[in-house]
Amino acid sequence: MQQSVNISLKDINSVNEALLVLRHFIDLSSRLLPFLDDLQRKKDPNEQDEFDKQRIISVYENYHFDTKTSEILIGSNILELINESFKTLAACSSENNYEIAQKKLVRFILEHKRLSDKWNFVGAN
Repeated sequence: MQQSVNISLKDINSVNEALLVLRHFIDLSSRLLPFLDDLQRKKDPNEQDEFDKQRIISVYENYHFDTKTSEILIGSNILELINESFKTLAACSSENNYEIAQKKLVRFILEHKRLSDKWNFVGAN
């Protein structure tokens, strides 16, 4: 016998809103983290580069999120990948760190691509 689940319209709207915010943050990260990577690798960053880098770092340091949220809502550890990528990129200070940061960034980018393909497929149906 199946149990019934009582979900209100308000609950559904709340979940939908959380999903939209999550997708926006994931898509934003797919642009910001590679940009941060580029900025961190610049040999002689100018004033604008430093300003941009600090703004990106500020976004992630001030955006408090539970990495389990994406596992619960979309069945993906992408928030954990974003967090690991950011922390590693922000701390880059040597070529060895860049290699580690690059691997974490690639893992995030691949998961973002997988999710984007999935969302596009669902949106097309």
